[in-house]
Amino acid sequence: MKRGWLYLFIFAVASWVLLGKLYPALIPSIGETLSFYSRVGVNEVLNATVLTFYHSFTGFLIAFALVGLSILLSLYSGELKAFFSALNVFLQSVSVLVWTIIFIMIFGVTSPIAPILVTAMAAFPALLSAGISSSENLLAKYRPLVVLARPSKLQLYWHFIVPGTLPEMVSASRVALGIALRISVVAEAFGSAGGIGYQLVYSYDLGLKDGVFAWALLLIVLMITLDQLILRRLELWVRRWYW
Repeated sequence: MKRGWLYLFIFAVASWVLLGKLYPALIPSIGETLSFYSRVGVNEVLNATVLTFYHSFTGFLIAFALVGLSILLSLYSGELKAFFSALNVFLQSVSVLVWTIIFIMIFGVTSPIAPILVTAMAAFPALLSAGISSSENLLAKYRPLVVLARPSKLQLYWHFIVPGTLPEMVSASRVALGIALRISVVAEAFGSAGGIGYQLVYSYDLGLKDGVFAWALLLIVLMITLDQLILRRLELWVRRWYW
């Protein structure tokens, strides 16, 4: 696993250097890109990073809460369960660009609500698919026990569905958070007063090629760090705890 990351790092650096030699007017060198951070200052980098994380995690938490509510309501009615299944398919068919434009039209270009809601709409289908399938599998596997215990819908949800679907939901959260982080940057690029996506477009508009590469590099490093150091370890811990 570690060797794979080493090979990828060597490949990425070699590709960057090669492209820099082939297209010196378009591709900045690694040194130029890294020096961009010192030019803009630590505060600017931190502010953009914190704002992007705020948009991503808030949107993810909204999506996670809506999925929990959807699964709970599905226990009370088969019609609601069919509705949420259809809603999941519908949301997966709507482009992020459409959500971005709609929410910017409603809340304005500089509002932080637009990137948060776009992120929530993008993360919701990934979480809902995992939540619906894992809860259905769980109920099918332990149906005789549920029939024997005869819990209320709320007891079934809190004491059976929530702990029983936790490993699958943690795995889905890892995917959904990755989606949230990528999508929030796109939403920031179209309408936001800050964040990594905003800084990327701002650098592009000013013709700062080192700025474009520096903000893109920062986003890639943040996503890999978040996934490998936190989300992946959390997923492995939950699965070891269960099995």
